[in-house]
Amino acid sequence: MDSAYDFSHVTVLPASRDGSSSGSDGMSFISRLGTSSLFPTSTRASVSSRRTFSSHLQANVVAKDQSTPVDVVRILENQINVLLEQSVLLRQEKKWEEALEKAKEAVKKEQLMRKRDKSRGELMFSTLFNLAAAYETNSMHAKALKTYSICLTKQRGNPFAGRLRISMGNIYYAQHDYPSAIKCYEMALDQLSKDDQAIRSKLRLNIGNAFFRSGRLREAVKNYKMSNPYYQTGFNLFLCHYALGNEDAMKQSFMALAGICVDDCVEDDIRDQVLSVQIEEGADHQSLSARDQLLLTAARLLASSLDEADETVGYDWIYNVLEENEHVVTHLEFEQATNRLKRREFGNATEMLLELQQKSKAVASTNLSCLSFLGGDSQTASSYADTAIEADRYNSDALVNKANCFFIDGDFVSAKKLYLEAVDIGADCWEAIYNLGLLYSSQGDAENALKAFEKLHKLTPNNPEVIYQIADIYDLQGRYKDAIKWFSVLTARIPNDPNTLSRLGQLYLNANDDPLEAMHYKLESFRNYPVDLDTISWIGSKFVKDELYEKSGADPAGRSEMGTYDNSGAETYTFVVSLPNKYGMQASFATDACVKVDRNK
Repeated sequence: MDSAYDFSHVTVLPASRDGSSSGSDGMSFISRLGTSSLFPTSTRASVSSRRTFSSHLQANVVAKDQSTPVDVVRILENQINVLLEQSVLLRQEKKWEEALEKAKEAVKKEQLMRKRDKSRGELMFSTLFNLAAAYETNSMHAKALKTYSICLTKQRGNPFAGRLRISMGNIYYAQHDYPSAIKCYEMALDQLSKDDQAIRSKLRLNIGNAFFRSGRLREAVKNYKMSNPYYQTGFNLFLCHYALGNEDAMKQSFMALAGICVDDCVEDDIRDQVLSVQIEEGADHQSLSARDQLLLTAARLLASSLDEADETVGYDWIYNVLEENEHVVTHLEFEQATNRLKRREFGNATEMLLELQQKSKAVASTNLSCLSFLGGDSQTASSYADTAIEADRYNSDALVNKANCFFIDGDFVSAKKLYLEAVDIGADCWEAIYNLGLLYSSQGDAENALKAFEKLHKLTPNNPEVIYQIADIYDLQGRYKDAIKWFSVLTARIPNDPNTLSRLGQLYLNANDDPLEAMHYKLESFRNYPVDLDTISWIGSKFVKDELYEKSGADPAGRSEMGTYDNSGAETYTFVVSLPNKYGMQASFATDACVKVDRNK
């Protein structure tokens, strides 16, 4: 049979040494066949695809052959550096878990790099240190300490070993293992260079803090003295002498603390926070810097310990030491005036506040308005409040004082406006919210009154006056079950108040018609306050109604004579409608005041 194809024009290809046809690849001989009609169409497509695959395979082999071990190590090194940078940036962004994953991946690649080239171990310290820091930020302290220890073991003689000891000491300090922390800090001191004076000084501060926490105050004093004169160090040294009760050392450390200049503070964060603040007219709300806050706290402790019988001696000595720091002195003077108010030395307090009006008009006028309000002089109180508001329009305490004067005078519209303005200025101004609730209640707006008192209850959940107001409103609305709930909460706060117990007994009688519970609470009220005629009358009439005539004329508590009960040890609370107010620019200057109005009248 004749062949379907004519091969007479095809020449013979020379053979290669291995017996295959010569050419650049396995399919090169096809190009020499000289005709395109040698194969059918489907066969030609298959050959074309095979040629493409072969060319890609050849390219990959060549690329792989060109990747030498040095190139692989260099690629791994670049990848490790990128992972380290990403891990550090993630820690700065507080993405702790992602930073830890990047740190683990960097350690794995570093180990792979050392398998290929054992001489390349310079990144081991960096990757392990970064991994330990990542463990520390994720509160995995045990793994962090283990990683730090591995880093120290594998990198003996590393110049940064002291830094690792500091990190380990910080972890032990956070775990309250102060002996181990002190040991690590002292080892770090031995490994650090003497030129690193700033770090060595901070280490002394850390060692002193660890000794202080462990109760070894004398060792703490020794290390604090060896540290640089930071404000935090000077304050801690003062606290040690205060705890030891050494009055002379307290004075010396306080004078040293007051004499530290801003330029002596080497720490950047202290230098940034320590700013000189001058008191100017109308600028009463300037806050104290970090340095002055520490100085003010030390002055408070020192003033109370120098002369317990007469604190004026201590304050006068402190004023002489701090004569150049007028801002702290002014704060101390206001606190001294506030302490005199708490001891009911109203005359001396008033004199001090009148003198302080020249230094800080808003604060002094606010406190003077409080004193006048307590004395019943609403006109003078209103005048001082106007002065305080004029000096500082955003003084919520002064606005409450002014609103209280309107409240007493019956101008409820103006009072409500100022209360709402005070709440807008300070959302946690609980005096304004409380008085606003009283105003709504006096106007018969029970719904808004409940909203105000319930909001205040969230701010001060244990305040008995707020709980009483909520329970009283429910009682007046006839919502006895809700009233019973809140009066029960009140009895948990103050279990011996006779008025609350009597009200609760009456509520049980009104809500559930439960005479047994009602009698129980009425008897408890009588036990705590046996001279309340209303309670005695109710108990007596109940005994008569139950035909218990002998008990109706006798002492319900079983005593032989009525009226001989000694109530000197009983704890009695009388709830009143009050207009509380803390008159002062800051909490430390606060003076609680209230106008008491008998609710039963």
